[in-house]
Amino acid sequence: MDCSRQDLVLGKNNLRKKTVSIVGLGAIGTNAANLLARAGLKLIIIDKDKVEESNINSQGIYANDDIGKFKSAQLLKHLKKINPCIKSLNIEINSSNVSKIKSDLVLDCLDNMKTRFLLNDYCKQNNIPLIHAAAIKTLGTIFIVSKDACLRCIYKNLNILEDCSTAGILNTTASAIASIQANEALKILTSKPYEESLLRMDLANNTMTRIKVSKNCELCSKKPVIPKLIITKCRDKGGYSVKQEQQKSIDLKNIKKHFKVLISTPIVLVIKDKHEIIVHNYGELIFKGTNDMEYIEKISREIYRHG
Repeated sequence: MDCSRQDLVLGKNNLRKKTVSIVGLGAIGTNAANLLARAGLKLIIIDKDKVEESNINSQGIYANDDIGKFKSAQLLKHLKKINPCIKSLNIEINSSNVSKIKSDLVLDCLDNMKTRFLLNDYCKQNNIPLIHAAAIKTLGTIFIVSKDACLRCIYKNLNILEDCSTAGILNTTASAIASIQANEALKILTSKPYEESLLRMDLANNTMTRIKVSKNCELCSKKPVIPKLIITKCRDKGGYSVKQEQQKSIDLKNIKKHFKVLISTPIVLVIKDKHEIIVHNYGELIFKGTNDMEYIEKISREIYRHG
């Protein structure tokens, strides 16, 4: 691939030796992948979903004959015509496989906060630059997680975030945000100054706002992230129910690696420690046969840590 004109801008560099992981191959991810593939980088493209008819409008590169096929495989097929150094993973990133994103830089092109926080924490702890991008309607956001603040410093109330599947998105918004995201990636990988503020763009009136983000979360202040537990007594069959304040689903497969399992189904486990504990995949734990609050809290935190 001839990148000589690009090199006139970026100077001599080792971009062809750099690897970027792109997680989420929707409206932003496909556009960013296209740009970085043409820049000569090695890519790891990751998504578990299939192409839908509604994707064709905003998710660049996909065509009508891709509908019903896995996004990662179809995007790989198209991009390999441009750049052979691309690998695809048809998986959903979770706590047991997040290390697969290990690379020189990661692009967050996701549409859910649970996985975004997983990328955020992994990249923060492993000193991997992470570029977060989001777009909805005519609005777009870019933020680079590096040595300073992270996504946990920005997003506190997850309930206020909209979903582009219900709120809508313009393909021009996705394309503009993906271009900025890819451009910041090139800056970082070639050791050039990059945007340190949170960028908010509104294509409705062509405004760009820079917001300085300071460290204000437990992860950035080097304190352990300890979720608040809500423990209540079960009314019907006795025992105690445990939930996290911001309820998250649990990876039951990973739980099975760390505890003795008595009963296993796709949505619930019964495990045995000193007492039987029912583990629901939506995040609730049920303890039976004990009133020991110290024990309940200790084992709950261990289960949530592995799940």
